[in-house]
Amino acid sequence: MRKIYKLLMLFSITLLMSFSSSKDCGILKDNTFTYRNSKKEVIVVFKDNKHVEYHNNEEYYIKSDIEWVNNCEYYLIIKESTLPNFPFKMGTKMHIVVNKVRGKKVYYTSSLGGRSWEGRLTKRAPKK
Repeated sequence: MRKIYKLLMLFSITLLMSFSSSKDCGILKDNTFTYRNSKKEVIVVFKDNKHVEYHNNEEYYIKSDIEWVNNCEYYLIIKESTLPNFPFKMGTKMHIVVNKVRGKKVYYTSSLGGRSWEGRLTKRAPKK
């Protein structure tokens, strides 16, 4: 019976350690990521306090200012967009909370206008 308790405790500690080390949000600072939207790749650039999304092979963009709450939470304030039928007004503020970081993947929850949705960014390899 003692062996079962020891194994259970070891498993619990290992599980807790894997969750606690998976939220280093420093990866967001000054990096480029991608995500999929309607089977198309969207490029996302974080640079200083600026955020730019490039859609349709960089034909369109959405530019936002970043207001950092802490290392894993921020607001995007939409400043400019060339994306056709863009549903949000300039000045709209979107809240983002990073849920976890695992390797090159950043899992987050976005909230806007009483609605929330989850997403995933993948860090892009630097251009050579």
